[in-house]
Amino acid sequence: MSSNQFFPNKPVPPQKLVGRKSEISIIFDQINNRGHVAIHGSSGMGKSSLLQYIKSRHFWDDKGLNFSEALIVYHNCEGLFTPNSFWQEILQELKNEAEGDTDLEGKIDDVLKLETIEIRDIRRILKQIGKRDKFLLLLLDDYHGILRTREDYNKGEPKSTEMEAFLSGLRNLAVHNTEGQYFSTVVAAFQKVDELGPEIPRGGSPWYNHYLYVDLKPFSQEDIDNYFFNPDGHFFISIPDNIQKEKVLEMTGGYPILLQRAGYIFSQSDRDIDINTFKAEFKNQTEYIFKDIWRELTVDEQQLLQLIVIDNFNGEVRGKRYSVYDIDKVFRGNRSKLTALEQKGIIYNDPEQNKYNFSSSLMQDLVVKEFGEGIS
Repeated sequence: MSSNQFFPNKPVPPQKLVGRKSEISIIFDQINNRGHVAIHGSSGMGKSSLLQYIKSRHFWDDKGLNFSEALIVYHNCEGLFTPNSFWQEILQELKNEAEGDTDLEGKIDDVLKLETIEIRDIRRILKQIGKRDKFLLLLLDDYHGILRTREDYNKGEPKSTEMEAFLSGLRNLAVHNTEGQYFSTVVAAFQKVDELGPEIPRGGSPWYNHYLYVDLKPFSQEDIDNYFFNPDGHFFISIPDNIQKEKVLEMTGGYPILLQRAGYIFSQSDRDIDINTFKAEFKNQTEYIFKDIWRELTVDEQQLLQLIVIDNFNGEVRGKRYSVYDIDKVFRGNRSKLTALEQKGIIYNDPEQNKYNFSSSLMQDLVVKEFGEGIS
């Protein structure tokens, strides 16, 4: 199979998206009812691919929705952020979507000329969209780029008050009796949005309680067999006879981007490639993904992963001895955090060994490396 059948460095084209049927159904229902969705999942879980699918005609046709009814604006939230620059970019893209409707384009231009764009200005645009029997669908990728982490706010950057006003305004648009009929959002971040962003002030309303959460998890074994080891599928991974499939799977952990990368490497390699050569190449091409996953974790989660390494290595890691005393007690006291790590597809609980193991052996390798060198 040609290497161009795999997409390890960019979102999967909408016409080739596989799986995620239940997640897509939930998102469809929310959009159809002008609701709001917050997708969360680790790096490489396919969040951007899913947003690109929602943006495409394929999503609308598959669900029997009228594609022309929505004015769809996709925006990546990484980079420097101010509320004004955000709305400037959103409205400029909305103007592009409204091309041909000179009246609406003119009204958007009027707002773009303002020195400061406020929520009431966005409401006026939504009313105009509603008069045309349309609605604005806002797709915000890498939403954590705006929200940042709680640690960022503790350092005082960005200013919490400015962010609180922006997030409250976005919620106000979503729940407003009139304009909310013409507005739907789907945001994607590496964590639940309520675990990011500014703390809610005493007596304040949660800025995130209008979102329905959709958790993107690694593919199940059934999904992997159907989508990646089915000769008739888009992404059939042809593994040489001298390599066991299980050896490959223990490196991917069911992550879509890692399965794509594995397929890409095999498609470019000679059929006599051995497992060690594959692992070295796979590790070289995917280390940045595992580093991203590590950085996305909280300090508590990182420490729990290190404890799992200590437990599984019987206390000896990189030539140093660590105490294993009361590790089980620590695990019992952090059950919810460990469950969150399981939901992210980073670890799993092996009932036979009564131990936590890493879904990907390469993630374990990275955590081992962290003991001695740190993650750059």
